[in-house]
Amino acid sequence: MKGLLIRIEDYAKGAGDAEKKLIERLQKNPESILGKSIKELAKETYTSPATIVRLCKKLGCTGYKNFQNVLAYEVALFQESKDIAFQRINREDSVEDIIYKVTKKNIESLENTRKLVEPKIISQCVKLLEKSRSVTLFGLGTSLLVARDLYLKLLRADVICNVCDDWHAQLLTARNLREDDVAIIISYSGLTEEMIECGAAAKKNGAKIIAITRATESQLVELADYVLPVAATELIHRSGAMSSRISQLNVIDILFTAYVNQNYEFCMKQFGRTHINKKGGMDND
Repeated sequence: MKGLLIRIEDYAKGAGDAEKKLIERLQKNPESILGKSIKELAKETYTSPATIVRLCKKLGCTGYKNFQNVLAYEVALFQESKDIAFQRINREDSVEDIIYKVTKKNIESLENTRKLVEPKIISQCVKLLEKSRSVTLFGLGTSLLVARDLYLKLLRADVICNVCDDWHAQLLTARNLREDDVAIIISYSGLTEEMIECGAAAKKNGAKIIAITRATESQLVELADYVLPVAATELIHRSGAMSSRISQLNVIDILFTAYVNQNYEFCMKQFGRTHINKKGGMDND
């Protein structure tokens, strides 16, 4: 399931007339709804308590109280992520300052990502991998490095998978996917045109899409069947991926470890079979 704020964005496109004022308020200023009683919110948005409860359930909440709790959690988390994104390395910083700031930002990004990743979605993605004919990984730049890391892990577990360095080859692969294939698309921004095109091609053929991307609304999120979110702790225009890369690697490690956990005996045998001894007796890197 996608995050509540993303679900609100998705639902807004088909919202009924009675819900539009409420949806607009949620999109523009979700903080202003926190702590409001259902009667207060109904009065301020020209709706009824019954309409609000129905909307809460449509958004995947059990009721208004649950909706308030989930919204409060997400608003706080997104604000914290935003604060991390605007932390700067200054020209005057010493090497000691840089060590501290970079490490702190990476730790905060990992912690925020942990709060966003839902165990239920991880379990559903594991089942998808188990049933798939093949898994194809997509990514460009730093995200391609993350895709390659997952590719090597899946190979060890005897999961039929594929990754291409060239994006034209990625697009051709996407166009060849079938209904029983899985595409894992990695893009921090969720806006990379090449990844959107690959996602659209995979979707057209009926393949399932797992997106590893920022926990905000994007074209990639709209295409995805499942979203494994990373905290939006870096600006889109950045000098290079740092905390986002760490968070993406953490997410694929979680997904892979969960897969191994559910297929433990088979994977342990595979790890023994696929172990490659290094010269000098060193273990696998």
